[in-house]
Amino acid sequence: MIRHWAFFKQSDTSFGTFYPKHYIVAGYPSLHEAQEAERAFAESGVGADNVRATTGDFVINQLEAHRYANWLQRAEARIAEFVGREKGFLKDDTELAREGGAFLFLFAPEASHVEHARKVFAQHRPKYARRYLHVAIERIIDPPPKPAN
Repeated sequence: MIRHWAFFKQSDTSFGTFYPKHYIVAGYPSLHEAQEAERAFAESGVGADNVRATTGDFVINQLEAHRYANWLQRAEARIAEFVGREKGFLKDDTELAREGGAFLFLFAPEASHVEHARKVFAQHRPKYARRYLHVAIERIIDPPPKPAN
């Protein structure tokens, strides 16, 4: 059985894949930096129930929980991977978490929330940030390019 984080106002899955709709997910190099950003959002007027920093381990556990999904959820996840909507992002999240990174989740159902987030991110820049919409993922801040081998 897949456990869900009570913080999310809506479902945190789509097609059996971790998909926190209406949230901005921002990746930070450390939990300390993610918590600093969380404080900045709180100081800017965002309610505590709308923003949360968490460890990379927590996110990995959320992603790993989907490996044990029932057969229908696994089939839906394969469809989502085929479409490619989430696979690359999940890889970025996994890599960041394994490097000791952390994440900030911000409830942002309206465009005005995204504009507000951009202002806070200008002062507390994440490695990347993206917003999960109904049928798309909006890039807020692109990750740095990977070094060539």
